[in-house]
Amino acid sequence: FYRYGLMVNPSLLIYKPWLDPTFVTELGGRSEMSEFLTSRKLPYRASKEKAYSTDANIWGATHEAKLLEELNNGMDLVEPIMGVAHWKSDVSIAEETVAVEFVEGWPVAINGKRFTSQVDLVNEANAIGGRHGLGMSDQIENRIIEAKSRGIYEAPALALLHIAYERLVSGIHNENTIENYRTMGRRLGRLLYEGRWFDPQALMLREPLMRWVGSAVTGTVTLRLRRGDDYTLVDTSGPHLTYAPERLSMERVEDAAFGPLDRIGQLTMRNLDIDDSREKLDVYRKTGTLGAGGLLALGEGD
Repeated sequence: FYRYGLMVNPSLLIYKPWLDPTFVTELGGRSEMSEFLTSRKLPYRASKEKAYSTDANIWGATHEAKLLEELNNGMDLVEPIMGVAHWKSDVSIAEETVAVEFVEGWPVAINGKRFTSQVDLVNEANAIGGRHGLGMSDQIENRIIEAKSRGIYEAPALALLHIAYERLVSGIHNENTIENYRTMGRRLGRLLYEGRWFDPQALMLREPLMRWVGSAVTGTVTLRLRRGDDYTLVDTSGPHLTYAPERLSMERVEDAAFGPLDRIGQLTMRNLDIDDSREKLDVYRKTGTLGAGGLLALGEGD
């Protein structure tokens, strides 16, 4: 909030009570502040009895602090605000099939209903994922102050959209593109976490990801949701899928992409790489850096 506030308006004067020694000395910690408000009958969204604190927006909720700081307290301590407590046996969750459609990297429809408002689409995805408890996680994270914290997260819409998007990416793009996409995505995610979404280094990642990966992601993914993160992918379709099972058929097919001799030739060419690796392993053996397991791999052990 601090970074984004100053990005929008550099003239803002931002006051953070937790960083004000006078404020903390006078009012104390969470429990003392709660007692202060309660004794004066002042409205307070999280009473002293609540075992943790919660923050939320359209993309998700985070529950942390108080009892959740202890790792021997599980997720079941939390009462979800964006979905259901899927771990409770008395919570009835009916199986549900949902189809998510993307056009050029953007989600545009859910169950055949097209949305002109992205906010409305996210709200619908939250409602669907939430009634299954989809997208809840228990995370120990590395804060930007180089300390670890623990939180319970809810993100039903993000989870639903992410599952569908990743399915299309894996069916459309080649291995090297996907590897770069995930490497860049992890870096972009960290920048987002640090409040740097609008910084140049984030823009450098966002633009190519959308142009060269997202622009080809068009199609529909159908899932069958059950309880929590238990789901089944039941259909994947799209005009740009490069997944072609006939290329790997074990049956006789006409106009095969390649034949047995092609495969033998490929394997033969790999022999050069295998010979090179064995040569390097022998060097490691002679220098003593290769253990007994490596000696057995070379056929020179007992």
